[in-house]
Amino acid sequence: MWVLFLCSLLNVMVTLCNAESQCVCTTVPCPAVGQNTIQMGGGTAIITYEYKLHGDYPIVINAYGVITPVDLDHGTDTTSCTQTYSRMLEDDGNQDCDAGHILANRLGGYGNEPLNIFPQDYSINRGSYAQFENSIYHCIDSGAKEANFNWEFAYENETRTKPYQIEYSVSFNGGNCTYLSSVFTNGE
Repeated sequence: MWVLFLCSLLNVMVTLCNAESQCVCTTVPCPAVGQNTIQMGGGTAIITYEYKLHGDYPIVINAYGVITPVDLDHGTDTTSCTQTYSRMLEDDGNQDCDAGHILANRLGGYGNEPLNIFPQDYSINRGSYAQFENSIYHCIDSGAKEANFNWEFAYENETRTKPYQIEYSVSFNGGNCTYLSSVFTNGE
């Protein structure tokens, strides 16, 4: 009986070790296959992320949601945990990606939540992607009552874990803007 108990305990420990190796963040929920929803920002940013399994890892394939002006400037920076998580998914061999926010920090996105993070080429993240997010910020700040977001992530095949392209669009209710859209490459 003790042998059976010890074997069961060992099996549980091995399973837990394998599960933890798939996501290095232990204090917040890790992405799961299917839909994952999180509330961020000033409390009204609600984003739903859809994850699919590529190899051994859940990867984001799309996300959508709504934010309001109260969410602006209520996001958080990335953490060492989410930076490690992002690099774990970077499969181009460079290991120099940023932990890119899906919903930007200044738009209310949390950087300490793996759900809101993907491996992003640092020059895109700090360049054209940041400029696009700045335009979104100003559209919301100009009087929009809400902004509806949509992201589509494209991968080279069913085993890659770093997207090669992101389609990003936002429509606005009120304010000076109606719609913004752009397609971003992601390295290589």
